[in-house]
Amino acid sequence: MSYQEYLAARDTVTTIGQPVITIILIVSLLLGAVSLYHMVMRDNRAYMLSAQLRKIVTLLLILGFIIIAWFHLRIYQTIELVYPPELANYMASTMGTSATSLRFAVPLWIETEKLYFWTLCLSIFLAVSNYRYDFIRTKITALFSSAMNIMLAAFGILTYYTSNPFREPLPGLHLEITGWYQAAGVGDPNVLYGALYQLYFRIIYFYNSEYMWTHPPMLFIAYASLVVTFVGCVFMLFRREKIFDRISYSHAKVGYLLLTVGMLIGYPWAVVAWEGKDWWWDPKINGSIMMWVLYSAYLHTRIYLKRRNMWRATAILGIICFLSLVFTYLLTYIAPGIHAITQ
Repeated sequence: MSYQEYLAARDTVTTIGQPVITIILIVSLLLGAVSLYHMVMRDNRAYMLSAQLRKIVTLLLILGFIIIAWFHLRIYQTIELVYPPELANYMASTMGTSATSLRFAVPLWIETEKLYFWTLCLSIFLAVSNYRYDFIRTKITALFSSAMNIMLAAFGILTYYTSNPFREPLPGLHLEITGWYQAAGVGDPNVLYGALYQLYFRIIYFYNSEYMWTHPPMLFIAYASLVVTFVGCVFMLFRREKIFDRISYSHAKVGYLLLTVGMLIGYPWAVVAWEGKDWWWDPKINGSIMMWVLYSAYLHTRIYLKRRNMWRATAILGIICFLSLVFTYLLTYIAPGIHAITQ
């Protein structure tokens, strides 16, 4: 019965969530078009409309995230991996545990939900930045706000087409859950033991790990902050306005701090989860270290911002940093290794 409840919840998420993300796509397209029009024509009415569209996108993203959270709660409530009696007795005698079952406490930023979470964080950063800096005050800062709106629109469009969390919710986890119930239906204890062996370590060291609830979200929040730094650095290339350096630097500090702490948290997780494996040479890990070094260099060059040619050099380095960030994110999908996933 629990598996049927899970399937019903999965269908509900698709039924409710798909219209939400479709509207996000439509509003994102409008947001990008109106913001681009404002940048070209300098029409203040277009800027005010884009501000309203950005708020709508943010609210829709929050609504979608609530739907995702509800689905994860239903997974925890409905799916229970019950140990065979012999295995429960064995674990009680050898490991001293009285547990007789496992549940999935799945974080809200796995599989197709990662880019969605990144987009949500970016929308929140933009809302805070618009409130903090009052971008409508001058034409040049209003242009910066429109550029950020275009970035948010691009993320919304990319999320819909490349990482839609509602079209097929958590496909990898769904296969694992379905495989467990198929094994339970066979009635062969050996098949059930094999399925449980596969899922046990996956649940303990990945889905239910406390590190999974801290390491990835800190990185995605950092990524969102560093998107703002990137746009600020692009504007620094063409305008020598202190406001752009101020915006870039303030968001780089937040992003760098979260990036550093998030990477440090990942170390003990790797030691425990990947014991005996050569995880240190994983492409994603090395890419993350490269990205961290580049952002360290960016923050260092800013100290000498008033020296000759350092304004431009700092801006270029900030752009290179963001390109390394995007490359590091994509390594999960394009490079073999422990972090690699198949979608």
